[in-house]
Amino acid sequence: MSTTPRWSAAVRTAYNRLIEVLAEESGPDGARRYADLAVAEGIWRDPLQRPEHYLPSLPPRAVHDPADFWFCRYLEENYHLIRAEVDRVTDPSGAGFVSADQSLVGAGRWEEITFYEAGHRFAEACARFPVTASLIEGIPEATAAGIGVVTLSWLHPGTHIRPHCGGTNARLRVHLGLRVPAGTRMRVGAETVTWQEGRCLVFDDSFDHEVWHEGESPRVVLLMDVCHPALDPVNLDLLVANQGSFEDRAAGFLRARGLRRVQRDGAAVRADLDPATARQVAHYLDGRGADSVELRDGRLVVGAGTPGVDGRHPAEPEREGR
Repeated sequence: MSTTPRWSAAVRTAYNRLIEVLAEESGPDGARRYADLAVAEGIWRDPLQRPEHYLPSLPPRAVHDPADFWFCRYLEENYHLIRAEVDRVTDPSGAGFVSADQSLVGAGRWEEITFYEAGHRFAEACARFPVTASLIEGIPEATAAGIGVVTLSWLHPGTHIRPHCGGTNARLRVHLGLRVPAGTRMRVGAETVTWQEGRCLVFDDSFDHEVWHEGESPRVVLLMDVCHPALDPVNLDLLVANQGSFEDRAAGFLRARGLRRVQRDGAAVRADLDPATARQVAHYLDGRGADSVELRDGRLVVGAGTPGVDGRHPAEPEREGR
C-alpha cells in the first residue's frame, strides 16, 4: 500500500464536516453511510478513523497496550508525585487552567493547563506544577518530538465531549489517570474504555471518540501526545516541519479570526480587529441601526449604546474587549 495520501486534507475536512452535520441531524446511522463511502473512495481505511492529515501506511487501531511504551511505566511509578501536586488544586482557574475547546463541549465544563505544544514549553504552567513538569521533561517523545500537546485535563461533573476525530493518525494520545470518580467513560472508535487512577491509557485520537462524565467529582488526567510507533523517520520529519514554529501558528490563529493584535490587560485579554473584519462589523451594525452586539450565554444580543463590562461598547470596530 502506498504511504502517500491520495486525497488532500481539504477533501478529508469537507467529508468530516458533512459526516458531523449528518450525525447531528440524522444520528450515527445517517452519517455512517457517507463514512463508508469515504472508505470506499480510499479517503480513509476505517469509517471511524477520519483525521484531516492521514497516513494510510499506519494500521488503524483505536486502543493500544500501555505495556508497549516505556514511559507509561515511568508515569505510573511516579503517579503519587503528580497526584500530590494536583491534589493541592482546589480551584482550577486559580491554578492556571483555562477552558478547553468549547466547540467540543456539548454540556458541562472542561478545562486544561498546557505544559507543551508542538515542542514549545509554557514556562508559567511548568512553574505552577514543577514536579509534574520535571517528570514530563524526562519523556523526550512528548517534549522534544513536538508532535502534539502535554496538558493536565480537568473534566467537571455533568460534562459531555462531543464525538470528534483528532487531526492526524501519526500520533497516539496517552492519559495517566489522576482523579477518576465513578461515572466517567470514553468511547474510542467502537470501544468503550474507562480510566484508572495511577494507570495509563493509550489510544489513537484520530478515531471518532467522545467522553461522558456522569460522576460527582472532577476527572483529572495527565494527557500527552507521542509519535505513532509505526511512523517512519521521513514522515516524522515532514510532520514536525509542517507544524511550523510557535510564531507561525500564532499568526495563523490571528488571521483565521480576523484579529490584528491581542494584549493582556491584567486578568483580561483584549483584541483589536483587523481592518477588513472591523469594516464587516461596522457594516452589520449600520444595517441593524445598532451600536453594539454581543453574545450573552450563547445568545446574540443587539443593542443601541449598551456598554461592555469595561465601559466600551462590545463591538467597537477597532478595539474589542474579549
